Amino acid sequence: MAYQSRSRKRVNALRRGPDGSAFQICGSCGISIAIALADMHECESKMEVRKLKVEEVGFRFEVEQRFRDEPRSEFRFFMESFGKNYDTKNYIEMDRKGSETWKNMSSEERLPYVIQAKTVNDAYYEKLLKESED
Repeated sequence: MAYQSRSRKRVNALRRGPDGSAFQICGSCGISIAIALADMHECESKMEVRKLKVEEVGFRFEVEQRFRDEPRSEFRFFMESFGKNYDTKNYIEMDRKGSETWKNMSSEERLPYVIQAKTVNDAYYEKLLKESED
């Protein structure tokens, strides 16, 4: 039996700089980066400019404003008020105590949060209906 000859695989070589190195120094920030990854490199100075643009537009304010208008559950409203009154910065412990408190609350104690959630949800659905009509 005779074996058939295989065609050879071509391997593309890595791109190299003028000195033969696989790294080059960025002209704006001075960091040594791999040539193969040079097109994905973002300088810190570019990132600072991007942050300034986001802050100028007021992106964070718009996100907070949209979040307030979105529908949320009664438990979410309770946890927001519970977090304001809870003084420890340990969020896991705060979530545990908040969920235990919510489970032990009676329906009368939950009523303000239910009403608050219902008003926000109704306003949200009314806004959706107006947008769909327009």
